[in-house]
Amino acid sequence: MNKTLLLILCDFLLLTLLSLVNWEKEESETESSTSEAAEQSVTAMAMMEQDLLDTLTSTLEEEKVAQSLLLEEAAKIESELESANKSVEEREASIQSLEENLQMASSREAALAEEKKNLTSEVTQAKESISDLGTRYESLEAKAKQTEAQARMLQEELEGRLAVIKEKEEALLKEKAEKKAAENRVQELNVKVQVVEEQKKMLLENVETLKQDVVAERAERKELQAQTTQMAEGITQLAERSQDLTEEFRSSQPINANTLFSEFKKNQIITTFQSDRFYRGQSLQEEERAVTILVTDGKDMYALSHLSSTPLGFNKNSLGFRQVHARLDREGARIRPSHLRFLALDPRIVATPISPQEATALGGEVYYTALEPFKFSEAVLIDEKGEYYGEVEFKLGANAPGYVRMQSKIFSRLFGDFAPSKGDLVFSKTGELLGLMVDNRYCALIGNLVSQETLPLGVRFENDEFRKVMRSLRFRYDKLPDELR
Repeated sequence: MNKTLLLILCDFLLLTLLSLVNWEKEESETESSTSEAAEQSVTAMAMMEQDLLDTLTSTLEEEKVAQSLLLEEAAKIESELESANKSVEEREASIQSLEENLQMASSREAALAEEKKNLTSEVTQAKESISDLGTRYESLEAKAKQTEAQARMLQEELEGRLAVIKEKEEALLKEKAEKKAAENRVQELNVKVQVVEEQKKMLLENVETLKQDVVAERAERKELQAQTTQMAEGITQLAERSQDLTEEFRSSQPINANTLFSEFKKNQIITTFQSDRFYRGQSLQEEERAVTILVTDGKDMYALSHLSSTPLGFNKNSLGFRQVHARLDREGARIRPSHLRFLALDPRIVATPISPQEATALGGEVYYTALEPFKFSEAVLIDEKGEYYGEVEFKLGANAPGYVRMQSKIFSRLFGDFAPSKGDLVFSKTGELLGLMVDNRYCALIGNLVSQETLPLGVRFENDEFRKVMRSLRFRYDKLPDELR
C-alpha cells in the first residue's frame, strides 16, 4: 500500500473519531445548532468517503499498472536466466575441455621427463665416447709415424703400376687401330658385294665372319676397359692417400716467414668502418681502416679486426651513435656486411660474418684456425696495416688461459724494427691463424669463432641498442684479469 492511501485513511479515521467525541458543550446551546453540526458532520463524512473511494480506485489502477510492469520484468529476468543457464553450460563444457587438456599436459610432462632422463644417459655415453676418442687419437698419432715410412713404399709401388697402366694404354691404342682397320675392310667388302653380284654369297659369309671377329674384339676391349677402370680407381685411392700423407708431412714442416707474408699480401682484405653520430650539437663522421683476412673454423667464416680498428672503443664516448657502416675490399671486389659481432673469447675481437657467396666474390684464400697452436714455439706476426712482419717467440700465461704472451723485445723485419701491438695478426708456422693481439703483450688464441654480442650495420640503431652492446662489452672487459687489460 502506497503512502498517499495510508494518509487518506488516517485522516478519515481521525475525522470519524472527532465526530463521535462529546465535547460537553453548555446546556444553553440550542437544539438547532446541534442539528446543524450533525448535518455538517454527515456531509463532511460523505465527501471524505467519496474521496476515499476515488483514491482507492486510482491506487488500484496504479497497482495494476505496476503489476503489469512487474510481469514484464519477470519475463525479462526469466529470459536472462535462461541465457545465463546456457552460458553456465558452455562454461562447464569449457572447464571439462580444460581438464582434458590438463590431463594431456600431465601425460606430456611425464613423457618429457622420461625423454630428459634418456638424454642424460646419452650425454654420459657421449662423454665416455669422447674419452675413447682421445685414446684412439693417441694411437692414431703413433700410427701416423708408421704411415710416413710406408708412404715411400707406396710411392714406388704407384710408379710401377703407372708404368704397367701406360703399357696397357699403348696396347689399347693398338687394338683401336686394328679395330678401325677391320671396320674399313668391312666397308670395302660391302662395296664389292654391291658391285659384284656373282660373289654375293661368298662375301656375305666373309662379312658375317668379320662381324663375329669384331664382336669378339669388342668384348675383349670391354673386358680390358673394366680392368683399366679398376686399376685407375686403385691408383686414385693411392694418390688420395699419398696426398693426405703429403699434407700431414707438410703441416709438420715450418713455413718460412717470407713465404707466409707473401701469401698474406695476396689474400689481404681492406676493412673500412664508418660511423655517424650526433654529439654536442654536431653531426660527426669517423672512419677507420685495417688489413685483415678471411678466417674459418670449418663452420663459420669471418673477417677479424680489433675493436680499436673501428670507430667504437672503450675509451671513446659512446653517446650519439646513430649507425655504423662497414665494407670489405679486395682487388676491385667489394661487399657490405649486414652485422658486426664480438667474439666470446675476448670482447676486443670484432668479427664480421661472411657468407660463402660473399667469400667467393672477394676471392683469395680462406685461412683456418690453428688446430695445434703450440706445435712451434715461434709465430709470425703481421701488423694491422699489413706493412711489417717478423718472427716472435711466445709463452703460455699461467694466469691467462686462452692467451699467449709475446716477447717484449723489438724484433727485425726486412726494412727495420717493430714491436707487437694490438690488432696485429699472429700466424702459426704451419700457415694457420694463431690469434689476434689484444694489447701490446698478449695474443688471444682463436680456437673457435663463437660470438656473444651483435650490432647491425648500415641501419639506424633502435632505442638504446648501441649502449646495451657497449655496456655488455665493457662488463666482459672489466672481468678480465688485470694483466690482460
